[in-house]
Amino acid sequence: MRVGPPAWRRHYKSLRLLFSVSLLSLALSACQTFGNERVIYDQQGVQIGLQTDPSVQRSSPPALNAHPASLTTQELLVLLEAVRVSGWSGTIVGWFDAPRSIPLFDDADLRVMTMPIADAFREATSAQRVFFSLPNPTSAYGDATTGALFIRGAYLHMVVTDHKAFARADTAGGDEKDVRDTKGMKLGVTHPHRAATLPASDEPGWAPFETVHLSLNVKELLAQDSLNRGGAVANSKREPTSAGTAPVVTAEPTEAPQDLRLQIRELTQSNLDLRDRLNQQTQQLQELKDELTRLRRELDGAKPKKPATRKPSSP
Repeated sequence: MRVGPPAWRRHYKSLRLLFSVSLLSLALSACQTFGNERVIYDQQGVQIGLQTDPSVQRSSPPALNAHPASLTTQELLVLLEAVRVSGWSGTIVGWFDAPRSIPLFDDADLRVMTMPIADAFREATSAQRVFFSLPNPTSAYGDATTGALFIRGAYLHMVVTDHKAFARADTAGGDEKDVRDTKGMKLGVTHPHRAATLPASDEPGWAPFETVHLSLNVKELLAQDSLNRGGAVANSKREPTSAGTAPVVTAEPTEAPQDLRLQIRELTQSNLDLRDRLNQQTQQLQELKDELTRLRRELDGAKPKKPATRKPSSP
């Protein structure tokens, strides 16, 4: 008589099969989220390309990106050079040392990446984002500036997952970087620019462990930069020159872009509206004062008058 395998062995095989299927499902999910990458630029370790944007499907309803997008290299330069990042190297040092703020991209990075990113935005679909990876050749642990960019609505959204200036802790074995290790990074922008504060409905559905992110109002930042540059040119032209030195020749400010003129027009209209409201409030206040004066006079007239007292005549 043939005896079948013990019950525990049958359950063990079932559990192992279930575990294998679960791992396969997780792997397929990860591939679907971060897969479909296409490298557009790959030189000297610098990679820029397109990948599926996980925040599109994580929003309810799905929020599509404004891609393809047309940003010039100069506009990208203005946007990217305004971003700052702070963080620390290692894990122990971060407990005692205050994070330092540095440009997210140095001049060499910006010279290399602005053109490929502009090309990538023109090729991106509404469900994709532009990823970047800028290595640190001197790092023993493969530190690199990595992250992604996408445009949605009026905002340029940026997520940073690593930075080459902050060395990660020794893994004592060369293991891959832990995706939870963000080196205490925080993003900010240079004065007078400011990061956008989004309502909850416009906040992208960031993927797990994508905690270091920033949003910029594209038109607002570009307009502010144009005003700053125009003011700097005007101030430099007003500076007197010392005797015996040639005057500094400065370029005339270019014509304000259409969106800047529109913002100036809107601000002017807002000032006029505020002035009208102030005039109306001033008039109403004066009317109230006049009414109060009239009521006081009526009240004084309604009071009974005391009879006049006559002093007794002296003998």
